[in-house]
Amino acid sequence: MERAIIVSRCSTNEKRQDVSRQSYDLQNKFSKVYEIVKKLEYYKSGEKNEKEMDEIIQYAVINDIQHILFSEISRIGRRVIETLVFIENCTKHRINVHIDNYNMNSLNEDKSENMMTKIMLQIGASFSEMELKQTYSRLNSGRAKYIANGGKLGRNPDTKLTKVQILEKHKDIIKYLNQSQSVRNIMKLTAKSSGTIQKVKQLIYSN
Repeated sequence: MERAIIVSRCSTNEKRQDVSRQSYDLQNKFSKVYEIVKKLEYYKSGEKNEKEMDEIIQYAVINDIQHILFSEISRIGRRVIETLVFIENCTKHRINVHIDNYNMNSLNEDKSENMMTKIMLQIGASFSEMELKQTYSRLNSGRAKYIANGGKLGRNPDTKLTKVQILEKHKDIIKYLNQSQSVRNIMKLTAKSSGTIQKVKQLIYSN
């Protein structure tokens, strides 16, 4: 049985259970097809995850992985060029990339490049990037209208919390820091941003 890994990604502003759902669905579908060696789950913007993608390829090469499974193409990344570079690097190492919602594989059964899939993935990646740009455009338009109507962005200065209040609010982070968990693991366990975790960490060790 060939070896595979499952990769699930969500942006930090998406719901934590989305990552679990991606992994759960892929595990159920492929556990009898491949030996699922590992499930890699992380929270990061698809525009800034080049490092994670490089680490995934390195892991796959070192551990003799033949297939990398994604639920959809946007889980690889949100920019066309980074997505295509990732798939191209996998192809060089004869690692198949499976995009489940399109039921597409980057390699044929004989490990040759699937040219039809390559074309379709280029189109799919382009739509993914276009969707992201449209979302940003709508958000910026909404912000501009809000400000034009007298609204103010940013945190209300009256809501600034004291050190004690911050630590009380983030007891879950403190618990995992005391367990020597990494920032990345704490992000997964609490669905809180790395900035929040680092702030709590600084407050704990400031004395």
